[in-house]
Amino acid sequence: MSNVNIRHRSATITKEHNNVHIIRDVSPSSGVSTTIRQSHKKLHTGVWGRIVAIISLFTLISLFILRIERYEEIVASSDNYVRVGGMKSSSVRATYSATQSFVTVIMPSVVNPDARPRRLANIATTWGPNANAIYVVHDFNEYSNGADIDKDSNTYPQNLVVPSHITVENGVERLEHVIRTIHKDVNPDFCFFVNDHTFVLPNNLCKFLKDHDSSKDLYAGHALKGQKETAFNSGAAGYVLSRSTMEKLIKEWDDPNSKCAMANTSKWLQGNPGLLTAQCFGQVLHIPLIDTRDKKDLSHKFHAYGLVRTISGNIDDWYINKHKTLDDIFGVDNTYHHAPQSGSKCCSSDSISFHYVEAGESLAFWDVLQTVNESPSMTDTELQQLIEKVWPRDKEGFGGYSARLPSSQQLEVWSDILQVVRNIASGVLPSSC
Repeated sequence: MSNVNIRHRSATITKEHNNVHIIRDVSPSSGVSTTIRQSHKKLHTGVWGRIVAIISLFTLISLFILRIERYEEIVASSDNYVRVGGMKSSSVRATYSATQSFVTVIMPSVVNPDARPRRLANIATTWGPNANAIYVVHDFNEYSNGADIDKDSNTYPQNLVVPSHITVENGVERLEHVIRTIHKDVNPDFCFFVNDHTFVLPNNLCKFLKDHDSSKDLYAGHALKGQKETAFNSGAAGYVLSRSTMEKLIKEWDDPNSKCAMANTSKWLQGNPGLLTAQCFGQVLHIPLIDTRDKKDLSHKFHAYGLVRTISGNIDDWYINKHKTLDDIFGVDNTYHHAPQSGSKCCSSDSISFHYVEAGESLAFWDVLQTVNESPSMTDTELQQLIEKVWPRDKEGFGGYSARLPSSQQLEVWSDILQVVRNIASGVLPSSC
């Protein structure tokens, strides 16, 4: 074989010995046997195949561990719930691991004040611990199981005791004292202000707050406005203040010449703390209200009435009228003009609060939502039967501003109730805040 042939193609040397052929195909440039190169290629592929398999296996194991940890977290949360009177509630002053990124301050309701201790006790066994509830009390007898406010404790509810010189009638002074105390002694990112007739869905509150920055101004809730009054958020449905907003508000209070100071306002505003702060936000600090409705369907998240009245649309005319001016604030809504809707359209799946929820209703509401989370496959018939079984009907558990459940024959109304309950049920799960 000539040297020319070797240069133009791989050299092939054939030896014939005892009818055995030995063939080697050598690359002229590298001098490496093709047989060896193929072996290296197979070895290389095999090694990478094993690496990919190991990585895939490690990923699957990690995901499996995360699922187990999540399951254990849910189970641990479930262990904090006990049955009270046949209904499931979280254990009193339950302790759980959480950052104090927000607190829920529960002001005294002016409606049925004699029943307040029972309402506070039931909040403590339902949504209070997960919402980092702080009770504003004038006397420890209002909630004797609560410890003093403590920013280093993850045990809720806690009591914020108002000084004796601030009476129940001094609403503005009380609110100022509460905001100053919360900012100084707790310093949360956000503070959600409600009263003891409010039912809060902690997980949905957490989800809402995660979309906001505490270093920026925030005054959020269910916006209302009359024809001639300052726009404000309903105190019944609750409103959120950020750390930045509270700091600016306190700074104005420290200025004796500020229009935000109580001494410089009308007697009427001095008796309406929510409107006084709203006027300060709007006219002095220029902190705007925001449209908190669900962007998907324009349903509301903060509700000033209870579940049944909100769904049925059986709400007061004054409340409806205070939505008619909101087009001027948030822009024209050609569909609903910012007004609440009835039926299943009433309530966002991310609903945060309902108001006029009496003590017995809070237990029933909590129990129903927890049961839906535990048994999501339960039928509508089973869910309706559960609601009818646990929902209160007497005066103690059923408030004067509440609406009674519809009769079993009102199928359309029940269909809306069952759909809303299923939609909002996850709101009472333990939050990540």
